[in-house]
Amino acid sequence: MPELREKSKKNDLPMGFCFSWKRGRAMLPRNMAKRTELVEVVAFERLLQRGAADGFFVKRPIWAARVPARLDVMGGIADYSGANVCEATLGQGLLVAVQPCQDRVLRIRSLAVGSGCLPVETSIPLTTFESRGKAVAYDAVRALFHGNPLGSWAAYAGGSLFALIKEESIRLRTGFHLLLLSAVPMNAGIASSAAVEIGTLCAINACLGLGLDAARIAQLGQIAENRVVGAPCGIMDQIAIASGRRGQLLHILCRPGSVVDTVAIPKGTGFAGINSMVRHSVAAAPYGDVRIGAFMGKRILNGLRAKKGLPPVAHLAEISDVELSGMQQHLPEALKGSEFLARHRTHGDPATKIRPGGVYRIRGPVRHAVRENERVLRFIEALRAAATGDESGCVAAGKEMYGAHASYRDECRLSVPEVDALVEAVRLRGAKKGLYGAKITGGGAGGTVAIFGRLDALKKHVPAIAAEHARRMGADPDVFWGTSPGALEFGARRYEPRAGGWSCRQA
Repeated sequence: MPELREKSKKNDLPMGFCFSWKRGRAMLPRNMAKRTELVEVVAFERLLQRGAADGFFVKRPIWAARVPARLDVMGGIADYSGANVCEATLGQGLLVAVQPCQDRVLRIRSLAVGSGCLPVETSIPLTTFESRGKAVAYDAVRALFHGNPLGSWAAYAGGSLFALIKEESIRLRTGFHLLLLSAVPMNAGIASSAAVEIGTLCAINACLGLGLDAARIAQLGQIAENRVVGAPCGIMDQIAIASGRRGQLLHILCRPGSVVDTVAIPKGTGFAGINSMVRHSVAAAPYGDVRIGAFMGKRILNGLRAKKGLPPVAHLAEISDVELSGMQQHLPEALKGSEFLARHRTHGDPATKIRPGGVYRIRGPVRHAVRENERVLRFIEALRAAATGDESGCVAAGKEMYGAHASYRDECRLSVPEVDALVEAVRLRGAKKGLYGAKITGGGAGGTVAIFGRLDALKKHVPAIAAEHARRMGADPDVFWGTSPGALEFGARRYEPRAGGWSCRQA
């Protein structure tokens, strides 16, 4: 199988393009319509306007989709156990622009907005995705990407295209030039990988006129991450990015994945995030081991339910805390993989594999999934109570965030001291100073801390907490503010060449 070809370009798509900022607002080129101030869109349109993309795109139509990063407000890793979760979109995002080409090669170029770094590029012949007119197995594509460490980053975009080809039975007659223009830091726990997946799928969906809805795009993104990237994530991130709404929280039920409702953020309050600067990865062992332990626990609990004449549950979070309290004494604290396999043969999770020599904690991950599901529902109820102007609802919602963090730390052992210090800094200031709650987010083991508070308190205290963290870490952390449209809300755009520049319309 051909190797991925890796190269850096010095002269085209330079990172030295300038932005003009006035009063914190990004200024668009004079001859571009002022449709948006999303920094990734501004950056892309400036590239087109200056001709800096001419070495990558030709003077033909380009389709672009812009997607946000997400802040995991509540729910996190309980998504793979069928829990309710509550997510927010962030102001930072990623733009994916795609243009068909004739050579049946997927050429991917990645740029970080404002980083000053050189673009990185890799090329993948689409013939490696097929054999005898049919899509090859996922394992073959996974091996292709992981076989070249320099090109493994392209698995998120390339894997998404392959999942689309395989799951939708699409036969591509062209290749694509695909540009990733990102303001989302990697490994910060704000779903940078899902943003690439959903952005890629939305741009290609628009380009090919496939008409896929947000739910299907989210499913394909999860398939790409599970089966090509090899990260055993749930579907929370993909749905949040595809269906999130500016200025609102999204209530998702992960059974397997559907939007329940939007949740209003109480007036005068908001959310922010501080990057702990401890690199997070869903593909890493701690996250996967906790997931395996939760699925082992579900298998054991279903055996106990069968003895009582009760049907099995498809998702661990279908079990209530009351029911669990009567059965948890039968769950081992931990169990060696070989012992579990000898007794139960399988844990029923296609996204993970039990290592016979591994030791997996079971009781803690099970308690976390069941109780986090109930914490999320109480959190949403508290926010809705706070919408009437009762601050006690905000305090109650913050209490659930602290409870979620403690469970990550104690039941799942997925926190780290740097994250705990950020959460404690919020707690010490407390509700009297307008900070209601904080918690670890996403897959844990580092990443970003979500903070809930009054807007004036966030503006005052978050920079101070970030400065304290910078002194501990020796570098300034990313601080994430604001909110922006999800992929469905933003839509897709078609850019067409015209005399003197480019025109743009909704795709």
